Amino acid sequence: MIIDQLHRFVFLLFIVLFSFNIQAQRIVYLSGEDARTAVNWDFKIDEGRNSGFWTTIPVPSNWETEGFGFYLYGMDKVEERITSIGSYRHEFDFNKTSNNRYFITFQGSMTDTKVVLNKKEVGFHQGGHTEFKFEITDFLKEGINLLEVEVNNASSNESINAAERFADYWLFSGIFRPVYIEEVPKEFVERVAIDAQMTGDFTMNVFTNGIKNAKTVLAQIYDANNNKVGAPIETKILDNYTVVTGHFDNINLWSHEFPNLYTVEIELKNKKEVLHTYKQKFGFRTFEVRDHDGFYLNNKRILLKGASMHSFRPETGRTLSKQDMEDNVQFMKDLNFNFVRSVCYPADTHFFDLCDSLGLLVLDELPGWWRPLDKEVGPKILKELVVRDVNHPSIILWGNGNHMAHTPEFDELFAKWDIQNRRPLKNEAKANDIFANYNPKWDIVNTTYYPDYESIKKNLFEENHVYLPNEVLHALYDGGGAANLKTYWDLFEKSKVGGGMTIWALYDEGLMRNDLGYTVDNQDNKAADGIAGPSAEKKGSSDAVREIWSPVVIANNKIDANFDGTLQAHNKFSFVNLNQCTIKWKLIDFANPDAGSNGHRTIDLGTVKVPNIQAGEKGKLVLELPKSFIKNDALVIEVYDNHGRLVYDKRLPITEPKNSFRVSSNNPFIQDKKDDFVFHRATTSLRFDANSGILLSVLDNNKETSLSNFPFLTFKADDASVENKTSSTSKATITKQDEQFTIEAKNTKGFDYIKWTLKPNGEVALDYAYTLAKGKYHYSGIGIEVAAKDVNRKRWLGEGPWRIYNNRTQGGILDVYAIDKKINIPGQVYNGPEFEGYFAPWHWAVFYLTNNLNVGFKNKTDVTLGVLNPVNGRDPKMATWHYPKEEGFFFFDHISAVGSKWKEATVFGPDAQPTQIEGQIKGSVSMFINWNKPSSKAERVNLEIE
Repeated sequence: MIIDQLHRFVFLLFIVLFSFNIQAQRIVYLSGEDARTAVNWDFKIDEGRNSGFWTTIPVPSNWETEGFGFYLYGMDKVEERITSIGSYRHEFDFNKTSNNRYFITFQGSMTDTKVVLNKKEVGFHQGGHTEFKFEITDFLKEGINLLEVEVNNASSNESINAAERFADYWLFSGIFRPVYIEEVPKEFVERVAIDAQMTGDFTMNVFTNGIKNAKTVLAQIYDANNNKVGAPIETKILDNYTVVTGHFDNINLWSHEFPNLYTVEIELKNKKEVLHTYKQKFGFRTFEVRDHDGFYLNNKRILLKGASMHSFRPETGRTLSKQDMEDNVQFMKDLNFNFVRSVCYPADTHFFDLCDSLGLLVLDELPGWWRPLDKEVGPKILKELVVRDVNHPSIILWGNGNHMAHTPEFDELFAKWDIQNRRPLKNEAKANDIFANYNPKWDIVNTTYYPDYESIKKNLFEENHVYLPNEVLHALYDGGGAANLKTYWDLFEKSKVGGGMTIWALYDEGLMRNDLGYTVDNQDNKAADGIAGPSAEKKGSSDAVREIWSPVVIANNKIDANFDGTLQAHNKFSFVNLNQCTIKWKLIDFANPDAGSNGHRTIDLGTVKVPNIQAGEKGKLVLELPKSFIKNDALVIEVYDNHGRLVYDKRLPITEPKNSFRVSSNNPFIQDKKDDFVFHRATTSLRFDANSGILLSVLDNNKETSLSNFPFLTFKADDASVENKTSSTSKATITKQDEQFTIEAKNTKGFDYIKWTLKPNGEVALDYAYTLAKGKYHYSGIGIEVAAKDVNRKRWLGEGPWRIYNNRTQGGILDVYAIDKKINIPGQVYNGPEFEGYFAPWHWAVFYLTNNLNVGFKNKTDVTLGVLNPVNGRDPKMATWHYPKEEGFFFFDHISAVGSKWKEATVFGPDAQPTQIEGQIKGSVSMFINWNKPSSKAERVNLEIE
């Protein structure tokens, strides 16, 4: 009995497996599934590095990143380029079923690809960025097979070379995306195209192949938990394709905030027999471009906020791992993007799967950087693009080429292959008229690149075209990116035709070069244009973008003893009610200037009971804080979205942070017996100039330090002819009250007055005032000279850790930071956060110099801290700033804006202008020198007892 049951089970299992083999497609990868799982194939290249002999190469990969051929940036001179041809061989063992059909798919091969299987040519493809397949049923055999692929990195089609290989990005070659064999029954579903609207209306075109016996298509929809949704829909098969329609109630809509996905299972049937089963994920959502209005998702107007992105990693080029792709999406979500432009070519299909499941809107672009594909090959490549990507709910727009690669005649071809009829956009270059010689059936979405402030205002408030500048605020080096983003974004939020903004670009695209000492090559200023580095290293713009595009904003900036626990909140989500988020509060105390630790301590914490605040609305949050909150340094508010992602982090000082320099000891300064303008305290001596009141030098243990000439006036007028006299001096005076000395000078070194107060606790307080000639200034303030070589590290309490500019002040988090001195060179050295530059707001800062000299400063009038001299990258164009040339520490009353690669700062609006200075400027800062050193030093004993 048991044996009979076992035989029956084995027989049934055989039937099930046999049926499954007929019904469902099988995927067999010949390569790896991504960069991390790449499989070695035999390889030989005819020109360049490691050419002329057979060896191996991982597939998928770009052969340049594996040591073959030539490194080539796409804007290098065409006439100097050398074409390379790569030959691939791969033997594989295959179990073939005679009743089935077989197709080989290349997800990406750059550029002209000839495929030979078992010595017979099966196909030839042109174009490097789109997926293609060939049927190999008659070429594939049982057992060992030999696949041979020849890839020419230059195309015999001139327009493909012009479109794909003359470009402002690195050029790569070879089989750079996966290769697999697909096994299907003789009668099968080849593909589907789905249009699932927010209303629940469902339309699907089912494209079948080899139909002889199949009669109907049966479609059943499942939700994310594999529960059936509605009744199955059965439709009679038609010749070209079969249209399946239905309506479903109570569906969960797809959006970037609620990425709800469904699966449709299609059965190809002959009466009761299932011949093939095919599955496709999709989402119910409606995206509209409403002319003269804006973008609408599920009947809700939205602003797109994101960046342009190439598929890139420094070590592997265009070939990514699945983890790389997920990291890309997660990074953009962490920056509060809702949108990404897959620019110049389509990303990997797995990337779009992640956008579907994690919630990121996408513009998917036809290959072409500057020049268009021709009218013969272009439609073929366009079809490959749309057919592969048509079912992704994340894809809301098509890009009909980049810059002048746009071909108006191709617009209607997108509609031909896209069941959803998504709008193809013309992505216009910065100096061209997007409306010239272009008259589509719809009103043009204005995507013109790199607008200035005046054109932004004109396009948003005087014109009536939906406005989506698809490259804006070029992020070369430390310029652009988030500079003036807040100014621009405020205008977009107020406009009736604002569509959103796409920053250029997400990442620097520096290639790891073995021939340059294993360093990243950004081609100087060509590829270093991301708001993050080539391996997603954050820059100052990264956190600024995150703050500016936060979906939640707390209006309060500081709280005091009268705080009743009420915060003013603005819900900027598109669909999320704020009560679907988690909001936490913390009371924290910051580390002290004397402490060895940094950061802060959490004293108390809790969760906010969030009221009903609909998307787009403002409301109040009420916190139940302990009565002792006033004793703490700051209140932290953390907002986690409906998926648990931290989207907003704000720290509100409670009055002012209470920790500061511990200087309670009464050890007053002593006036030197020989020189009235020299003062001593412990091992520190200060020498002032009797003719100006300037602190000439600081001595430690009777040795000169490099701290000197404090304060000196520093400024830069926009008009070089503006004159300010800073050389005159006047006699300084000294007064003493109790144990406190005061040194004053008037009308000296450009200052109206300088006033020093030497306090018994060691605090050296400086009050100053100056009056500059009326005019516009890039910066103004005071400085203390110090040799950069003597500065080792700094600690500071302020909003950081990144430096700021006058037109990019966002993104800082209030905390205590510590950083060793280092030189950050944009586009060359990625070691952020920066040590040098402008920093604000700040409360105290300590610098650790050679010979264990400590000097601390306390901010008393909201001046901006300047640290040494920041270095810019090579040939920054207009991505520059203004800053003093002297080595030192600075306390600025006004600071410079930063420009962008293609635009100087002054065209970016009010925050980017030089400051108009009229009248007197006053400031105050305190200095502490070696305040926390012990009065006596313990002797070290070299004795160790076990």
